[in-house]
Amino acid sequence: MEAELMSQREIAQLARVKKPAVTTWRRRHPDFPAPVPGNHGQPLFPADAVLAWLLRTGLGHADPETLRAERSMHTLAAYARRHGGRRTIVVLGAALCLRHLTGQALPSDPLPLARRLDPEDEFLLHELADAPEPTGLAQLVEQLIEGAFDPWHSCQFLLSSANRLGWPELTADALTPETVALIRRVADVPTRLRAHRAITIADGNAGAGDLLTALVSDQDCDNLQVNAVVADEELARLVRRQLLLAELPEFQFDVRADELNEEFAEPDLIVTRLPYQPAESREALADLDRVEAIADLLGPGRTAIVVGPASSLIDQLRDGPAALRRSALLSSGIVEAVVQLPGGVYPARPGHRAALWLLTRDPLPTTKGRVLLADLSGHALDHTTVESAAEDILLWRAEGHRSDGHDPRTGRIVPLESLDLRRAAALRPPGPASVTLRTRLAADRPALVGEVERRLTDAEQEAIRYAEEHGFLSTGAVQRHGTRPKELSCEALRTTRRVRSLTGHRLNPEHVGPRGHHRVIGAAEVIAQSSKRWMDRFTLAAQYPQVALTEPGDVVVTSVPRFGVLLDDDGFSVIEFPASGLRISSGDPLTPRVLAALLGTARNMARSAGAVRGPRLMDATIPDLARDEAARMDDVLRRLNEREHLLQRQAELLATLRELIVTGFADGSLTTLYGTNS
Repeated sequence: MEAELMSQREIAQLARVKKPAVTTWRRRHPDFPAPVPGNHGQPLFPADAVLAWLLRTGLGHADPETLRAERSMHTLAAYARRHGGRRTIVVLGAALCLRHLTGQALPSDPLPLARRLDPEDEFLLHELADAPEPTGLAQLVEQLIEGAFDPWHSCQFLLSSANRLGWPELTADALTPETVALIRRVADVPTRLRAHRAITIADGNAGAGDLLTALVSDQDCDNLQVNAVVADEELARLVRRQLLLAELPEFQFDVRADELNEEFAEPDLIVTRLPYQPAESREALADLDRVEAIADLLGPGRTAIVVGPASSLIDQLRDGPAALRRSALLSSGIVEAVVQLPGGVYPARPGHRAALWLLTRDPLPTTKGRVLLADLSGHALDHTTVESAAEDILLWRAEGHRSDGHDPRTGRIVPLESLDLRRAAALRPPGPASVTLRTRLAADRPALVGEVERRLTDAEQEAIRYAEEHGFLSTGAVQRHGTRPKELSCEALRTTRRVRSLTGHRLNPEHVGPRGHHRVIGAAEVIAQSSKRWMDRFTLAAQYPQVALTEPGDVVVTSVPRFGVLLDDDGFSVIEFPASGLRISSGDPLTPRVLAALLGTARNMARSAGAVRGPRLMDATIPDLARDEAARMDDVLRRLNEREHLLQRQAELLATLRELIVTGFADGSLTTLYGTNS
């Protein structure tokens, strides 16, 4: 296989620097890879050598994982230019599947192995038989796995790159990862497995298999059965390979190039999307007929999650037959929830508005006559929104309508009789879409307002008591006379052992979450001045035995994406690379508060937009304060922090009170007697 070549512009894009930086590297670093000989019209460099050089030197702004992924992308792009994007994805997907089945690197000629493992040619045999450059497949597969950790993630990277490789039709109907995450949470496969021990999942329009593979990955695959229908046999084989890579045994799935029919009847869970049609040829009645056909496949207690066009599932309908069909579906009680999704859930079709319907045959009796209407159109579909919407839907399905039940934060539970089904009015919850309902019950809002007002009064009284005890704030700041303190760099502080450097550690994202015993402080946390990521102590002990926790008063710093400083008052945290830390030696005049404050204003730590390398922490300079002056500054900072904390508490309570009042007025549950005689 011929070596992939890169231009200086491509190297700059890979390293996330400006093109002149690459020219500078060539001039200053003798070990920079030499251009290959030949008349190419511009210097071209071997991509493997460039990648190795960037990883070895650490120059540029791209982290190693990004470099490896982009290197894989360059390799794939070169292969696709020679053989076409469609063929590239099909052949490499088959090779990755074979690599997964064998559990070891492929031989130079993988065809005999493919014949032995796929004798019926259901998965990969004919793709590899027709593969161009078969002797180079093993090397290309191993390079993909090196950049993505395993064949499963390598295949997902390959499919997500379909548009860049020249097969955009493959992912034309793919949903964003956030939308898939929402569907996965609403499907709640683990709970279904615990309740039924074994379940069947079906998709009548599986496309490239993104929904199915998202549902079965990381599950107890021994108790899963999957049935799917796709448009053609090539897609069927592609989906089969993905299910194999997701650790689903081949006798537990059936993927066909067919149409949805009665053979797929009564699965435990259907997850699908309606086929896309351009707006000018889209018919709401046809979409609703498909929804009805899906509903007919559901047995008692079985569920379907359907994504389709908002114009058919949410908007006001002006077509009489379509309006009657939607009214009949809603009146039948099979529709449990209707969710308007944000724009852009189809990346390849940014103007296509979508909605989600949740169907259940014979749901809880307490849901009878009501439906959950949720509107996410005014929200960014981030982790918080996904969790809130999923919680609303799952609790509604589990509890039904209760006077003391969960009050949805992303919508409302409304009686069907209030929807004006005969006139086919739009299915949207009362109140503006931008309002997030955060209280447990609308009826509780006056009590919650009163509670927040009481806490605000307590906070104001506490601030008054503090002012009476300490008097008016006076820092005693005056103009300095005489010689200014000399400047000291962090390198000098470290060399003289006044501070000790603390290294940051590379952490697997799967080991970090919203709960745990030890805070994780990385570059994002330093910039945001707070941390919401945690690590379990057992995971820390098992996976990172070399990691030393911070102590109270350690200072955490980062220079990526910009310079920032965070004082870790509590300690017992994990510092994540590229952040690092400083610990003041015992008895030093500096205090953690003073060091963090002075580093935060260091003048020489700004990073210019075109800089090849950012500022180094050890180059940061601070004034060398005498012991008594450092102590006085620490006392001033302490008093400022105390007052800031008191004011911040009041500001947070005021923001909460404002949100409760505005939310109540927006959804019609509150009014006010302020300014009246009552």
